[in-house]
Amino acid sequence: MRNRWMFGVLVGLLASMQFAQANIVFHFTTVWTGNTPNGTSPWATMTINNISGGVQVNITHNNTSAPGQFLRELFLKFNTLPTSAHFTSDPYITGITLGNTTNAGLSFNVQVNFKSAPPSQRLLPGGTASFKLFGVSEADFAGQNTSAMVHLQGIQLPGGQTGSSKLIAPEPASMIALGTGLVSLLGLRRRRQR
Repeated sequence: MRNRWMFGVLVGLLASMQFAQANIVFHFTTVWTGNTPNGTSPWATMTINNISGGVQVNITHNNTSAPGQFLRELFLKFNTLPTSAHFTSDPYITGITLGNTTNAGLSFNVQVNFKSAPPSQRLLPGGTASFKLFGVSEADFAGQNTSAMVHLQGIQLPGGQTGSSKLIAPEPASMIALGTGLVSLLGLRRRRQR
């Protein structure tokens, strides 16, 4: 009986990991430095999906963010440095830098820059930027709450001033799915023991 249970746990864990690897989803809800953005969190959402030879990254500036705010930069941390990047068909991206960098006291190895002018070409609420990184997979993404950060600008402050913020995301949604799968398996074991 115990061997069957262990087999069931292993199968369930593998199934949860397969589900979790469908894509990694980050919701940028936490102010790391700067001003609290106008609108409602999450202000941005990012997905990372495996593709042939690398990953596809989509970053969306959510409609819940206030008008006029725009994403200026995205920083990512992979355990393995990507070998190359492709973004030529994206209307918002001006460049991607691969290599170690520090911003707001955090370490990253991918920096994506978005257009800041003219205002009509900014990554405003409702817009999505997409790019590909090669030489890495979802499994190479560091996956910690400080392994992805966005720089949001155009925050309206009292007195007509504008501010900016560096936003990070709590644990990615795929990690939450994996944890939920493990909790379900433990609950199943307890029910069977009764």
